[in-house]
Amino acid sequence: MAKKKAEDIKLTLTDEEREGLDNEGIKRVLTNKAVLEAAKKYKFTDEEQEEFDYLVENEKHKFFVAKAIEDKISVNENDVTKLYTDNKPSFDAQNIPFSQAKEIIQRDLLNQQVAILEAEELNKLVEEMGDSVEITKKELLFSKGNPDIIKTIIVGKVIGKKMADEKFEEQEQNKKDLEIIKDSVYINYYLDLEVRKNVKVTQEEITEIYENEKAKLGNVTPNSAYQQIANGLLNNKAIEERNNLINKIAEEYKVDEVAKEYTENEEN
Repeated sequence: MAKKKAEDIKLTLTDEEREGLDNEGIKRVLTNKAVLEAAKKYKFTDEEQEEFDYLVENEKHKFFVAKAIEDKISVNENDVTKLYTDNKPSFDAQNIPFSQAKEIIQRDLLNQQVAILEAEELNKLVEEMGDSVEITKKELLFSKGNPDIIKTIIVGKVIGKKMADEKFEEQEQNKKDLEIIKDSVYINYYLDLEVRKNVKVTQEEITEIYENEKAKLGNVTPNSAYQQIANGLLNNKAIEERNNLINKIAEEYKVDEVAKEYTENEEN
């Protein structure tokens, strides 16, 4: 059966998805749906499918840990005030008002607390596990010997076992969230794949920028400068390519037209 073309697919929003959104909000949600449709029409190679599955499982495990610690997270206002007082000269020097400084401190404290709680939760899971964790040849080949990936796979097996024991993925309240997580990975992985295929930085581009800017580089060595220029170029091109791809997909799926229809229906 032939797959439908983009122009033949009418994007729709549920009442829940549409609630409280203005035209721009509706367009954002519709654009995500359009990219997801495009992603699901793309056929992964075996290697890409393996990487995608790894990313999905990894995000599921992160979600499980996040749910396990969510009731333990709290930021003490006294700690916020003390940190603000201790660092007030620095905030004043940067013209950062109290309200903004407070948000910065709260965010930093929250991130620190989450990192500590996540580590504690993982340690608890490891303590509860059996004597060994098996990693397969296929998984080792996938890791390409990267110790961080191997560690993630091993930790994932520990978390996955706990999730299975608790029937975490079968619980109704988690099903929707896990589906959203998978869709998000699908969207981002597809976009990243397309960007990787299309974005290249040439030696000529790097050299041209280096020659034009070298007088401003001070004590930066040529090798370091070339690396920084290459990374900057690659990042800028990747962002541009990603945005262009999203805009192209949105146009193919007539996102603006559909969003306009929803907005007009709301007004009538």
